[in-house]
Amino acid sequence: MVRIIIKLQIIIIFSSLLSAIPRFAIQEGASCNLCHIDPNGGGLRNEYGIIMTSKEDLPRSPGGKISKNYTGIINDHIRVGGDIRFLNFNTMQSNQVTSALFPMQSNFYGYWKISEAGAVFASMDLLRSNNEIWVNWDGLLPMNGYLKVGKDLPAYGLNVDDHTSFIRGGNIRKKSLLQEGLIFSPYLSYPGLLEIGFNFGDIYLSQSISNQFINYSSSGGFDEYLHDKAFTTRIEWFPTLNRINGMIGASLLQQGIVRFQGIFGGISLGKLTWVGEVDIAENWLSDGTVLASLSELTYDFIQGVDLQVKFDFFDEDIDTTGGALQRLTFGVEYVPVPFVGLNIQARLTEVIGSSEAIEPEFLIQLHTWF
Repeated sequence: MVRIIIKLQIIIIFSSLLSAIPRFAIQEGASCNLCHIDPNGGGLRNEYGIIMTSKEDLPRSPGGKISKNYTGIINDHIRVGGDIRFLNFNTMQSNQVTSALFPMQSNFYGYWKISEAGAVFASMDLLRSNNEIWVNWDGLLPMNGYLKVGKDLPAYGLNVDDHTSFIRGGNIRKKSLLQEGLIFSPYLSYPGLLEIGFNFGDIYLSQSISNQFINYSSSGGFDEYLHDKAFTTRIEWFPTLNRINGMIGASLLQQGIVRFQGIFGGISLGKLTWVGEVDIAENWLSDGTVLASLSELTYDFIQGVDLQVKFDFFDEDIDTTGGALQRLTFGVEYVPVPFVGLNIQARLTEVIGSSEAIEPEFLIQLHTWF
């Protein structure tokens, strides 16, 4: 029974959704929608994301006989795709090595292009039943603008693929603090949302209004008072200078008296890419101010093999001393063939000011997508 409970807890910790990988956008010098159907990135990939990124740019052995003709396109109007992940998690529990292997993602996507401008997207989450659906109209607004209506999370910050990062959902099974990450957990129910976006050359701007989702007192209906809504703004700019690609962005989320605000960015030069984000949240956990940050450096060792070091930090109240959480991660990402990825990580976590040691964690993740 104890082993079963431990394994269930581990599953909760590391269940996550695939999102766009911001460092790829920085390396390309373009927004995440270069490879994804969603204007904000993540989920179903478009033709560029399948043919160029998945088949040619990422794998150690590009092309491949099995995947050579695959595009995800069923006909002129319908495209499908999916993401499946398994995780092997290892740590120490009561002086014994605990190891578990389990599915952590099983998402299937469908995209129906109903006209030149309009389309419907749906995502089915087989593990958590946290499904997503929205309708998108391109070109409806000036400046290559779009209108998006449906059930989805507002665009905020870096939509990194690791939802245990403290700038996203963080640790669901807490190690020491009351809260160990921001609100963007994979278990967060998607609210009803209306979003508009614009593209000013290398600048991308999105604004949305959604049902409240930071706490769970909302009925979810559109007849709520205006102060029950969440208003979100996100802007990003992709400057370039010779061989240097960069990204600079900012986000603001306001729901009643609760405010999240942050800056993010990155730079890519040759084989090195750095990505970072800093956020503060006010009137959320208490009257104090929450601070969350991410700093990630990746080295493109050879095609298909990336070396990575990442530092996460979270403080649930910057006005008090001690109690902050920091985590150092070393990882290797290996894509041997198209549509198959292997991610190996070692993670060291520490609670500042605490004498209690937290055991190292070792992860092996297998990811396939189509």
